[in-house]
Amino acid sequence: MGTLLVLLVGGRVIVGVANPQDDKTLIQQALADSIKASREGRPGGVMEKLSDNIKFNGQNENGNQRDIARYIRESKPDVVVENTDPTINGDEATIVSPVHLSMSMLGQSIDKQMKGVTLVFRKENDRDWLIIPVKKWKLAEVQVPDAAVSELALP
Repeated sequence: MGTLLVLLVGGRVIVGVANPQDDKTLIQQALADSIKASREGRPGGVMEKLSDNIKFNGQNENGNQRDIARYIRESKPDVVVENTDPTINGDEATIVSPVHLSMSMLGQSIDKQMKGVTLVFRKENDRDWLIIPVKKWKLAEVQVPDAAVSELALP
């Protein structure tokens, strides 16, 4: 059993080193995976793509993981990011795009288009299979214009 585990882990490392994906693809995949998990109400799939120090409009949200997970499970927000092309600068990448948000909140359906949403990704230390140290792109900050935030409160 131990030998099999070593072979699997070793094979994963070799494949990753031999066929590295470019940063743009990795960022777009992280975004697509988290949107799909959100739509399905699977908070774990979203949470693994979020930075431990996630910020929303400059405010640190790292103590709210349980609330974020509950919100995803209950609301199943459907997010469409129109432009997924990141601008990459070292270990930070930015996507600025209109975003369409559809969800159910407190028994009401919300369907809003927000312009000028900024998503900031950072390459952070993580682990594959709980033991292999890797760097992964994670969503570190979301910036939504104040007008769009106030519109979300309106039915």
